[in-house]
Amino acid sequence: MKEIFHHIVRGVLIEDNKVLLVQSKGYLNTFLPGGQIELGESAKDALGREFEEELGITCTVGDFLGVVEHKWAHNGVIHFEVNQVFEIKESELQKDVKPISAESHLEFSWCNVNELSDKNLQPYPFRELIKNHLNGSKDIWWESTLKTDESSFE
Repeated sequence: MKEIFHHIVRGVLIEDNKVLLVQSKGYLNTFLPGGQIELGESAKDALGREFEEELGITCTVGDFLGVVEHKWAHNGVIHFEVNQVFEIKESELQKDVKPISAESHLEFSWCNVNELSDKNLQPYPFRELIKNHLNGSKDIWWESTLKTDESSFE
């Protein structure tokens, strides 16, 4: 089975108890905005670039929140990713309006923090980590979906 590694940076943008999520059109999962870190690029620079490319906005990349490791299978390929996560601040988006994507394959939406499971936020550890963060937890995030039992990916 083929395996692919992804080094990803994600941003947590929260306004009025709502989290900004992104979804690839035609798929059920949602994600935190962000994307691949290019070789030689810092995580913070990559996150700023991704917000500019995907939403056409300038953001401020804030505090480092932590790391989430994730593993999943799709079409016979096992994907491994490391997600570095940062807080995001911005002043260009209207919180009561669905953000317009600058990329035709993506859709953005605001989601109440209590509905992250309903929106199938992936990697799933983000669901509790974001709630804990909003409740005042200052713990650095580290979660993993990696398991030693490969049979769950066939």
